Amino acid sequence: MGGGDVPDQGLRYELAAVLGAPILLAPLARAHPAARIVALTAPELALLPVTADIADVITPVLDPGALPGGTAAAAERRAALLTGPESGFAVLRAGLAALIEAASAGGVLAYVEAEYVGREGVQAAAVWRRGHLAIGPLLLGRREEFVADNAPVNVALRALGVVAAGRSDEFAVAGLGRHRRTADWS
Repeated sequence: MGGGDVPDQGLRYELAAVLGAPILLAPLARAHPAARIVALTAPELALLPVTADIADVITPVLDPGALPGGTAAAAERRAALLTGPESGFAVLRAGLAALIEAASAGGVLAYVEAEYVGREGVQAAAVWRRGHLAIGPLLLGRREEFVADNAPVNVALRALGVVAAGRSDEFAVAGLGRHRRTADWS
């Protein structure tokens, strides 16, 4: 998902990130030296940008018994659900999904991806609550109509407690439009 060196004239938007309370994101940030936690405009909400480099390198050493479901087979099923081609996620890897799941034991975390050029694009989201996949994966494809209330990123933000205000949807309230590329958040 990147724009390379071609100027986008403000038409390109791409994001891959874990969203949640800073305290829940801290263990994920420690998993890679380039990982950073960035405060958002919504209270008690932060973002950990996930570049392909970060996603590719993170391979947790987790006992499958420590995750919900308790077996390696259960962990493999969840990884296939979240990282298979039908999930809509291009950057998420099984190792990162396992870390998000484990870190969510103390609350709620969401993983979101979005890629747009102009008004055309895709977005996907999943939400973990107390160590369990609670929502998703949700996908809005290129040919599907964008409806803010049902958009995967907005659904994930609502699960994190973000509330739309007036004409601003959850995306705008959280401040996710502050940067146009994932790498710019770090």
